Amino acid sequence: MWNEIAAWQEKLAHRPDLSAKTIALYTQDARRFATWLQNEHPGLKATEITPIDAKTYRDHLLAKRFAPTTINRALISLMLFFDTIDGTNPFRHLTMIDVVEPAPVALSKTEWDAVRRCAEQRVRRDHGLALALATLFRYAGPRVSEVAALQIPDVQVSARRGLLIIRRGKGLKHREVPLVQEAREPLDAYFTHREHLAEYWRERAMERREAATSWSTWLDGHLFLGQRGPLNERGIREIIAKLGQAAKLTAPLGPHDLRHTFAKSLLDPAAYGLDRQPLPLPAIQQLLGHADIATTTIYTRVSADDLARMMGISEAP
Repeated sequence: MWNEIAAWQEKLAHRPDLSAKTIALYTQDARRFATWLQNEHPGLKATEITPIDAKTYRDHLLAKRFAPTTINRALISLMLFFDTIDGTNPFRHLTMIDVVEPAPVALSKTEWDAVRRCAEQRVRRDHGLALALATLFRYAGPRVSEVAALQIPDVQVSARRGLLIIRRGKGLKHREVPLVQEAREPLDAYFTHREHLAEYWRERAMERREAATSWSTWLDGHLFLGQRGPLNERGIREIIAKLGQAAKLTAPLGPHDLRHTFAKSLLDPAAYGLDRQPLPLPAIQQLLGHADIATTTIYTRVSADDLARMMGISEAP
């Protein structure tokens, strides 16, 4: 069987639609099966393998506590491999493992409070950039790509109301998200710094006798700037990740975790100490910019921590 796997790998290498990583995983799955087969049925040829052997191997992977997604990928890899072997494919009709998708990772109220405190402690150093970013993700739920593309007019803030305008969301969809006070105040403070940045870049351009860059202007240009220009997605992720590290969270923090927290707080206000009714799913769908409400329903899944809280247990085991 080893020769057949080597020949299959060579064929895969000529397929432009497969990455080197994908090919490596496919062949790794095939070699793992070949090793198992050699131990269980020495001398058995690839053409002699039956659906019973395939089922036994699936059960072997289950007994070894491989993750369901890993087992299913292995079964798909072997199905593709045996398509190149003469005879009936023993993996063609094998039942996959049901995968229960976990609830999206969202911060608890305590975790979010810790993140916010860390962002507030950085205000003197970064002029409120981290705090403005973190609160925008947490209280408005934009995607990181949408935040990186924001222009100054896309965020409208006043003392009593605010609005986030996503002009080119996923699927080029336009949406508007009201901004609560917790997001407005940090954004308003950052606007003051952003105006100073525009003035700095203008003066620098004049000293060099150059035209001011479009992203450094005021009242136009990119909203969030770093030291060398507009913050890209990578820069934003790094800022949020550092907040998670400073807050000593147990898992790395990303912008999407704060987006999940925004959605969860709308669906389960009690988890965040809020005395109001949950928002209907269609409203949450609109705020998140989901094309299909089925995507929004992932937030209705209950995590172990949620179950513990509902049962009156302080922490999940």
